[in-house]
Amino acid sequence: MFLAWLEKTLWRHRRFISALTVIFIIQFFELALLYVKYDIFVGGFLQPYAYRTPLQRALFIAISFWYDFLLFGALAYFWFYIADRLNKYGILIYYSFTIVVLLIMGIWLGLKFKVLSYFNDTINYQIIANLGGGSLKQGLLYAANEIVLFTAILAVIMLIFAFSTRFLKNHQYSRDYQKQIPQSAILKWSLISMAIVTPLITYRLSDNALLRYGLEKKTSYKMISAGLDSLTDFDRDGYGSFGYPKDSAPWDARIYPGALDIPGNSINEDGLLGDAELTPLASDPLRGISPKPGKHIVLIVLETARADLLDQKVNGHYVAPVMREIARTGTSAEYAYSHTGYTTTSLMALFNRELIHNDDRIKLLDFLKDSGYNISIISGQDESFGDVATNTGMNKKGNYYFDARTAIEDRVYPSKDSGSLRLSEERVVEQFRKRFAELNFNQPQFIYLNFQAAHFPYSHPNMRKILIEEFIPRSEIRSQNREWVAATYWNAVANADWAVGQVVEVLKSKNLYGQTTLVVLGDHGESLFEDGFLGHGHAINEAQTHIPLLINDPSIEIREAVGQVDVAEIAIRSALGLKNQWLNPDKTVFQLVGSLKLPALIGHITYGGKRVIFDFRNEQVYMSDLQQWKPYGDWLEDVDQQSRITNLIREWENLKWHEFEFRKQSRLIKMH
Repeated sequence: MFLAWLEKTLWRHRRFISALTVIFIIQFFELALLYVKYDIFVGGFLQPYAYRTPLQRALFIAISFWYDFLLFGALAYFWFYIADRLNKYGILIYYSFTIVVLLIMGIWLGLKFKVLSYFNDTINYQIIANLGGGSLKQGLLYAANEIVLFTAILAVIMLIFAFSTRFLKNHQYSRDYQKQIPQSAILKWSLISMAIVTPLITYRLSDNALLRYGLEKKTSYKMISAGLDSLTDFDRDGYGSFGYPKDSAPWDARIYPGALDIPGNSINEDGLLGDAELTPLASDPLRGISPKPGKHIVLIVLETARADLLDQKVNGHYVAPVMREIARTGTSAEYAYSHTGYTTTSLMALFNRELIHNDDRIKLLDFLKDSGYNISIISGQDESFGDVATNTGMNKKGNYYFDARTAIEDRVYPSKDSGSLRLSEERVVEQFRKRFAELNFNQPQFIYLNFQAAHFPYSHPNMRKILIEEFIPRSEIRSQNREWVAATYWNAVANADWAVGQVVEVLKSKNLYGQTTLVVLGDHGESLFEDGFLGHGHAINEAQTHIPLLINDPSIEIREAVGQVDVAEIAIRSALGLKNQWLNPDKTVFQLVGSLKLPALIGHITYGGKRVIFDFRNEQVYMSDLQQWKPYGDWLEDVDQQSRITNLIREWENLKWHEFEFRKQSRLIKMH
């Protein structure tokens, strides 16, 4: 009796059960992929948010299920409606729905996460993590066979579906329950109720950064929120009321988040501070310096180098004794900063001396070429990544150019993707020695070196264990092991310090150290869980943006905040023996997270580390000296602080406007 009752009950609710089956399976696999790729429940590299508490996890999973049910429940209802119209009944209808939807979602999720996994090995997808942890067997299998394997699995699934469908057609379910038992309306009324409530939920979620972070990676939430946002985009400017950020002027297509605020047109396009005010860019100080030969210049960029490396000790030993000696006998900029917290944009700021495309600003390599310098580029990364080599002039004809792409067979990881290519410190030093032996030092030389030692995951299979006995395995990198993570990171910095020492040793062995301006700096810093984050580029703080800047020239005075756009001029003035004083304590260094068009954060920092940060996500402003977040409108009413936030927003608007103008001019020149 029970089995008969159960059978009838299941058949009565077959549509609802079929939809739930699909939803549970999709929910399980999509959440698993999100966990593997983003460490979404524990926090991982470059991930600003995670659901660590039981309440956060339960809430995220419940909301995730809600949107999955609405999307896939609606697909189920539509499928069964069509089947009814075609007078199709029987178990094959439900089997087909389940298999077809799961197959489509499986292909989509496979392609989605696979495409992202090729970006670079810093994204925590499990097989990529094996590469990062040094598993050569897994790495080679992934690099060589993953596409074939993925295609083969899909083919097998489709064959199984085809044979199963044929079998079910020949063995249809015999009971005629579709006529004897009326179909439950629970699926229909559940969907109607949810459709009424979902816009309100979506509107509230769009303002919650923590929940939105994970939900935007869910297919169902992304589709539903994008649909609602499009429906409320009344002025068709690309922004509605259900996405993030929201359109503050839904009926005016000129005003939307990130809009270019055109100076002098009496329209506040970006919704901040009224109409933009145009300020001319500062004149280029290099135009006042005549190009001429000077001392040799060696510029060393350290990947992921924090400013506190000079004072850091591990097991009683200084992490960077070589760089400490450079700082002791030369100059160390106490307040030097990365503008963006990203490698590619930092390098372009360093070599192009500006945060925007600016044809009026002389690039470092162009000035050195005009001064008669021979250019040598020796990098442990692929400098074509982000078009750095082209945009900075590194790969121009006549330059000596060596990077991880040109020595691809010597890479430390199997992946050949541009973002993953790395050479060991030993390999870069070897190439430096080889190039050094070829150079004629009667001609001024410029040598750029890039050491990748401290790149995530802070070790590679052949890295030397200078300060510790064991590297943290990639699978163990999480907040609970922050001390082990930090120790592994500092050991990597020690390897970079060793490499800098080899360069110094070579210069001194040829009595060229005193005839060379040696500059060592970081591209950006790194949060090591001390502020709740791991990685860089998602916060404006000391750990992620404060960098070392060392010059072997003791005559330089730096008592102001300097950014990477200032470093080229410092190096040139040192090499030419010119007065080199940076003594404006009120000078600000501009910083941002995200794109210049629509950043998440912008900030100013001055000498002494005094910060002001504007968060576009909630229009809050942080003043570090006051240790306070407040709505930016409140700060504007504070006569003592209003100029700080005004200057910050005005600089951002001005940079964006000049970037637009320069690119427009470049397009016009190309057209003619």
